[in-house]
Amino acid sequence: MTKLGYQLSSLKPYLTTREGLLTACQKLYDIGYRDLQLQWIDPTVAPADVQEVLAISGMNSIATQEYFENIWAHIGDFISFNQLTGSSSITVSRIPQDMMKLEGLEKFAGMMATLTERFEAAGISLGFHPIADNYEAVAGVPAVFRVMDLMPESVGLTFCVMQAVRAGLDPVDIIHRYQGRIEICHFKDYLETEDGQVVLTPLGQGSIDWPPILEACRETGVRWVLAEQESWQKDAFVCAAESYTYLSELGLRAE
Repeated sequence: MTKLGYQLSSLKPYLTTREGLLTACQKLYDIGYRDLQLQWIDPTVAPADVQEVLAISGMNSIATQEYFENIWAHIGDFISFNQLTGSSSITVSRIPQDMMKLEGLEKFAGMMATLTERFEAAGISLGFHPIADNYEAVAGVPAVFRVMDLMPESVGLTFCVMQAVRAGLDPVDIIHRYQGRIEICHFKDYLETEDGQVVLTPLGQGSIDWPPILEACRETGVRWVLAEQESWQKDAFVCAAESYTYLSELGLRAE
């Protein structure tokens, strides 16, 4: 069953202190969210405090996320943080720009294989989150497709719908293409202004047609759909509540 959750990176300005993190998690709980992917918590907030906040607020961490370079440089720290917070998965964000060539993609895939071994030995699965630029063709093949073929099958795709749409691809096709490898799908909506600026919106208030995408998630066994919105035109928690209501009306449940 596909469940509804929230990508905590949406609330970065609120995650600079233990008290701010606690308030954010309590507000999300009151909205109805239960499952989180942890990202952008300020490094001055101690891991033990993050663990305590999750326990107090009743929120559950299903996964964490961080840029590839940071994870590679601090593998042990990320293993410890995932274990402490009960996170069963970690997502590696984006292919570094200097690796967006054929030999670079092969190197990236090899390093991801090394990360997979380290994390799986600790009982943690690994996912890969591409950004729009990572869909650019390298030697005639979108870089995302090439590295997904090169990496171990156990590496999942943490799929952000908006990034694929912005790259000009059909998210439904990608969800079906990687059936069995997508556990987490990020739902982020947007509008584009006349001057080409991207404005993020609560789900259902932007330009993306969500019902067929959600149906593809259900058909292919995606475990979590996470609402995400890192900038807002009104209160961030009002936006989070409106996204929750929209997904609930489409039949998703947090519990």
